[in-house]
Amino acid sequence: MDEVVAEIRRVLREELSLEREVRPADDLVADLQLDSLGLVTLVVGLEDRFRVILSEEDAARVRTVADLAALVLERRAC
Repeated sequence: MDEVVAEIRRVLREELSLEREVRPADDLVADLQLDSLGLVTLVVGLEDRFRVILSEEDAARVRTVADLAALVLERRAC
C-alpha cells in the first residue's frame, strides 16, 4: 500500500500543486479540498501509473487516501 500512497502524494503534489502533508487518513474532499476536477485528475494519474480502471461506482465509495490506495490494490489484483 505504501507504493500507492506515495503515488497519490506525487500526483497531488505535481499535478494538483498540493503543498501540505498527505496522510492515509486524510479525507480527499474535506481535508485535501479536492473538487471534482481534482478527483478526476488524481484517478486518471493512478489509472495511468498502475494500469487499472476505476469506475465512477468505485470512486463513489472512496473517501480517504487509504480507501483510494486499497481500491487501486484491489483492482491491480484482478
